[in-house]
Amino acid sequence: MKHATLTLIATLALLCGSASAQIKKDAKVYICTGTYAKSYHLKRTCKALESCKGEVKQIKMGEAIKKGRHLCKYCK
Repeated sequence: MKHATLTLIATLALLCGSASAQIKKDAKVYICTGTYAKSYHLKRTCKALESCKGEVKQIKMGEAIKKGRHLCKYCK
């Protein structure tokens, strides 16, 4: 009985974690389309986006990560 309870708890934790990860990947973030931009930003008002030499676009976090972007140091 104890083993079954632990298995159930572990399964629920995994399911919740994967749902949470999917929601996170679907979250909207901002990127600069400038030549040297390598970050994504959580807010359009991020200080780092003030120096963007290109256009600021809103995309999904998963898409930004696939493009090789990382979280901005100001947004951490």
